[in-house]
Amino acid sequence: MARSGGGDDVVVARDPVGHSLRLAAPAAESVPSGAIASSPIVLDDRKRAVLRAVVSEFVARGEPVGSRRVVEVAGLECSPATVRNEMAALEELGLIVQPHTSAGRVPTDRGYRVFVDGLHGDPGPDDPRSGVVGEVLASARDVEDLLARTSTVLSQLTRLVSLVISPAVVSARLKLLELVALGPRTALLLVVADTGAVDKHLVELPAAITEDDIDRVRAMLADRVIGLRLADVPRAVRALVDAAPTELREVVRSIASALDSELVDDAVHQVFVGGQASLVGDAALERDELGRLLHLLEERSTVARALAAATETPEGASGTGPTVRIGEEHEVEDLRSTSLVAQRYRVVSAGSLGVIGPTRMDYARVLATVRMVAEQLQRTLDVLAGDDAGERS
Repeated sequence: MARSGGGDDVVVARDPVGHSLRLAAPAAESVPSGAIASSPIVLDDRKRAVLRAVVSEFVARGEPVGSRRVVEVAGLECSPATVRNEMAALEELGLIVQPHTSAGRVPTDRGYRVFVDGLHGDPGPDDPRSGVVGEVLASARDVEDLLARTSTVLSQLTRLVSLVISPAVVSARLKLLELVALGPRTALLLVVADTGAVDKHLVELPAAITEDDIDRVRAMLADRVIGLRLADVPRAVRALVDAAPTELREVVRSIASALDSELVDDAVHQVFVGGQASLVGDAALERDELGRLLHLLEERSTVARALAAATETPEGASGTGPTVRIGEEHEVEDLRSTSLVAQRYRVVSAGSLGVIGPTRMDYARVLATVRMVAEQLQRTLDVLAGDDAGERS
């Protein structure tokens, strides 16, 4: 696959402010997938080697893989006829399929699943790109900029569509509410969540309002709404209108109206999508599959739900590594020609990041990249949280 994240090219990325990154792609490494459980299939060593060869060659070349090629790639000390028998057994198990008579084999979704679940062992040496990625993320202005940078870096490194989902507003709490006069009749209302998200709203002011009055409104709001869930803030501010001194009621009412218009949905995620252009011209997707996928990526709420569902972990599970959903494992029909590799991160509550691409992707390399970027994102968020704690103390 031309854009599967394979190859040893030097990837040139640009962060959201235009800085160039030259990030050499590392050698593929074996990492655990944390994948959704499926019916266990036990393969002997030779069948595992044959399946690995079929997957790796099909990912690299996009063509059915024959028995002679498997012998070469897997380094097996047996004849092509013996490999054909092994391939027939794998076909009976539903792991590979022969597209047409006299052709080699290609992996099925279940074959990819068994392959991914077999990526066990030492995750390998530190990724040489992690330091550069960390520097790019660490220079973000705020959490929103950080998540946008993460999406850009992830799509450039994998050459797949990247998704970064912020924690839901339902989980966020108000950290700061600031009112700044801009002119005689307007003020800027800044709403800062404990996730780092910042919203800005213009508020109309009564003609007779003074700077002292604005200070009084600011103090009153800080005393009553700081620490509330964002979803509860508009209601709390509305409740203050009648309780406010007469000369301040119109200002408080304007603030309540501004908040009502913006914070009405208590389950909103910010969704950062990057790299859609990487799908165009990719032979691994049919034209109609590509069209449906591109349309789906515009439905941000559906994308957020799919990514959150893919990274859900059973109670008591660690959930520290990437997870993978392949083809028919997706609940969303328009994703069933794709694979999703995703991982959670946490800032107050959980968010998710990941990549979507054709099922014919270099899973080992993509898993390693998603893990590395997630770790760098989490490290940067932890530093930001520490800085905020220091400021408060």
